[in-house]
Amino acid sequence: MPGSDDLADYLRIHPQTVPRLLPTTPLIPATVSQWDKPAWAHPTALTPPGEPSPQPALFLGPFDNLLWHRPRARRLFTFTHLFEAQKPADRRTHGHYVCPLLADGRLIGPADLTRHNNALTVLHVSFEDHAGPDAHSHFAHACNHMATLTTQTRTVIADDAAKAALVTALRTALT
Repeated sequence: MPGSDDLADYLRIHPQTVPRLLPTTPLIPATVSQWDKPAWAHPTALTPPGEPSPQPALFLGPFDNLLWHRPRARRLFTFTHLFEAQKPADRRTHGHYVCPLLADGRLIGPADLTRHNNALTVLHVSFEDHAGPDAHSHFAHACNHMATLTTQTRTVIADDAAKAALVTALRTALT
């Protein structure tokens, strides 16, 4: 059944199970621009919403279900999530435990985060070309939220986490 691999992956079921289960659900085929296969949606999800309420920026864990199916994440967000924890350190692009930053319904950049000495420590950060002018403030909000969730007292950005100008701008945004 076309488009069922995304649904099977999201539900964590075998793709051959999808055709049997779909008739028992209210899901209907939906067309997504620039996708070459159908998607499945609940009819209420296709009703244009009212004015969207702004959602705060946050870091997703590297195992978040939004990222499970990498091809879907690329189609939805034009973002390629790399899990590099098992690569040797010198072969990693973004770091060991990379958390994508979700802001304004977009994945705008990866950050390698850890905890050290009661601080949320940013070891690496970068932004996608489409991150937008609010990327620094989104990053600061997400860091503050993550520090609170993990009971850290502050956020520290490593000197070599990014180019010097970006590190300076992000440190400023955190204050």
